Amino acid sequence: MSYKLSQLAPLPELKHVHIGKTIGHGGFGVVKSAVFEKNGVSKVIAVKFVHLDMARQQNITTDMLAREAFIQRECRHPNVIQLIDFGADINWVWFAMELGSNGELFDKIEPDLGVDEDVAQFYFKQLINAVSFIHSKGVAHRDIKPENLVIDKNGNLKLTDFGLASVFKKKNGSKRMCTTACGSPPYLAPEVVSQKYDPEPSDVWSCCIVLFVLLTGQIAWEMPHEEDADFRFYMERKGEVLISPWNKIPLGALSLLRKVLVLEPLDRLGIEDIKRHPWVAKKNKFADQNGMCKDPMRLTTSLLVNLYINLSDAEFNKISQMSTQISRSAAGTQPPKYVMDDTQPAEIYKENFRPIGGFSASQEVYTEHSKRRKLKEDLGDDDLIFATISKDPASLQFLNTNSVVNRERLINAKMSNLRIEQQRYPALFAESLTRFFSTVALDQLLITILEALSKLGLRSYLGEDDSELYVENLRKNDLLSGVITIPINGRDSSKAPIVGNIKVSRMADNLDVRKVEFLKIKADPLEWRRVFKRVTILCRDVVYVEK
Repeated sequence: MSYKLSQLAPLPELKHVHIGKTIGHGGFGVVKSAVFEKNGVSKVIAVKFVHLDMARQQNITTDMLAREAFIQRECRHPNVIQLIDFGADINWVWFAMELGSNGELFDKIEPDLGVDEDVAQFYFKQLINAVSFIHSKGVAHRDIKPENLVIDKNGNLKLTDFGLASVFKKKNGSKRMCTTACGSPPYLAPEVVSQKYDPEPSDVWSCCIVLFVLLTGQIAWEMPHEEDADFRFYMERKGEVLISPWNKIPLGALSLLRKVLVLEPLDRLGIEDIKRHPWVAKKNKFADQNGMCKDPMRLTTSLLVNLYINLSDAEFNKISQMSTQISRSAAGTQPPKYVMDDTQPAEIYKENFRPIGGFSASQEVYTEHSKRRKLKEDLGDDDLIFATISKDPASLQFLNTNSVVNRERLINAKMSNLRIEQQRYPALFAESLTRFFSTVALDQLLITILEALSKLGLRSYLGEDDSELYVENLRKNDLLSGVITIPINGRDSSKAPIVGNIKVSRMADNLDVRKVEFLKIKADPLEWRRVFKRVTILCRDVVYVEK
């Protein structure tokens, strides 16, 4: 069953904190951006609210949440999300945290392609540094996966979500084994699902699966068990796999993976050995002497080069003819029909805090309106639309060039301009890249989206198969103003759930241009990116592309 926030007890009003918009969802809570103001100083943060009754239904107790807060508070490191404060009332537990202002790392990873080797090495080293530090504190994370790796405004990786973390080592050095099987199946070490296990080498295994996905844009297997054909094939050949996607991995990284992804935990390279491995130890062009990002724009360019959405006839026909791989979820798990934005249950939770210099648009209210009204005084509608959309890095996904080299040059040139715009208008930089823009009439836009979802088996309601009739009914009921949310609910090719929303919102007052955002609630990040690409390609006739 799904709930709107307005159906639950009001969120607590926190001292010195102005709550903003919803930036994440979980099984029993939400994450909101917020502004912390005290003594004339303002800082944009994230606040995770956990609903206690819903948590208890998942066997999560208040003591467990308090332990999560205690563990995260003790793990202060440049590559770990910092816990600022923690509290509770009769209905909610809340965590005030540092904000990973550029969203999940894997929102920037192209499925089946991955990232450049230098980018993968840079982020892997930061992940290893984070895990090495928490292990030195006696803490194992036990849930290292893409969703728990976020990027800050300076381009650095941050490890987050300590809900499954465990203290396995005491200050006197004595260790205990873990017995709880937890984590995401593709990233688990094989011993986690079968026996007592040492969480240190299991965390290291998960880090290397993350590296595999960074380099290939694919998971290595669905579960590390002999019943999984891909895992069995790898183990039978003792890692000597020469078929795709293994044959796409650079030799240095492949050498590392083969020394960590071994069945016996005691035979795996440890953290310190990984740091000394030649592929890991070599100098990285994105890193300063402390291992932190020295040029966020250059790093962003390298990530964006591979994030290309091809709207050609060939790609459109390929997606159109694709047999449906995402099956419709059971009726009992359907989210509500199309609803207005329900992330603001009360007046005090509306997105009403002011812009703060140095932070991206996703951390603030949607307040570009005032800036764009000013632009409108000097520009016509077409020029204003171009001026507005071209400042959003998501638009770079649609740049059509003849080669990767030309695409990199073009993105480099545009990123130079975006660097200037970021300094002038930090609100123009958004969190997620899974979005497109449209200037067509709202009716046509909605009908096109609905039909694309139907074709992909992602319509999240029963009946109302006539998209035009459904949109007309929305119009008659005056439901086409404001923000429109279209639920997505289905399953990917491995039968894992895909749940999220498409949010359609007007970008500026008196300007017919809309932002279409794909907001993930529950899905593998690579699968969510695939959904976004497929829907966007099927909607190509309504997608704004820079000429």
